[in-house]
Amino acid sequence: MIEPFANNHQSMQIGELVIENQTDKIVMYGDIDIGLNVAGYEQAKQLYELTGNIINAFESRIQAHDLPDNNSIKNEQSDNAVDNPFL
Repeated sequence: MIEPFANNHQSMQIGELVIENQTDKIVMYGDIDIGLNVAGYEQAKQLYELTGNIINAFESRIQAHDLPDNNSIKNEQSDNAVDNPFL
């Protein structure tokens, strides 16, 4: 299990869902099918634990007054329009 926002080198995978840890964000991509079976139950428990750890990290930062406002978070996606290469 990763320690949310602690470093830039941890990652984990649940099903085909990849979770990458960074100091300023958690990146998730891929997909997961949670079946109604033992494997699905285990995956759901992992997701539950992960999201609980993320919420706890937020709450710790809030209590320490160490949560940046939205304006200080860098956005890697550009607002610039680009031509569609498929047209």
